[in-house]
Amino acid sequence: MRRMTIGIALAALSAAIAVPALAAPAGAAPSGGAAAKPAATANGGAHAAAPAGTARTTADVSTAAGVKARNQPAPEVSASHLDGTCNYYSNYTGDLCLWYYQNFYGSKADFYYADSNLWNNYFITPGPGQGQVVANNAESDFNYDRTYTAWVCQGINYTGTCGYIPPWTGGNFVYPTFKNNVESFYWS
Repeated sequence: MRRMTIGIALAALSAAIAVPALAAPAGAAPSGGAAAKPAATANGGAHAAAPAGTARTTADVSTAAGVKARNQPAPEVSASHLDGTCNYYSNYTGDLCLWYYQNFYGSKADFYYADSNLWNNYFITPGPGQGQVVANNAESDFNYDRTYTAWVCQGINYTGTCGYIPPWTGGNFVYPTFKNNVESFYWS
């Protein structure tokens, strides 16, 4: 009951301070992606406090920070953007971090750029789950971006049911929809 009361209070506070719209506009998926889907939070509307992240300057971002650039295939992505560190930048962009277990526990993986196939990414930090593939193995998340919404999808290439993680929020993935059931993600 207490969680519900807190959730309702947070929703009312969000509405009162005019948080940016959480639903992506029609056709917001990256090119080749699925059509717009009904808006659903990947965390059931629950938002936890930010786990420790690392502040970086805009100079640390190697390409344009616009959402379009972040959703394009980026074979030149440097290892620094997949280093297991949850970064947030002085231009208000940041990483999407995924953890192997709930409550930000276990090994983690971080992403600055959208990824259409999480089957070729691995949890890299020390802890339970290190070395495991990210696809269908993530139980919690945090969006360190203060501008863009992260959309997680059940299938590769942004297919299946997709849910959003608003800027600077995160928590445990909803079971069974997204917990251990995310294969791609993009920004909007």
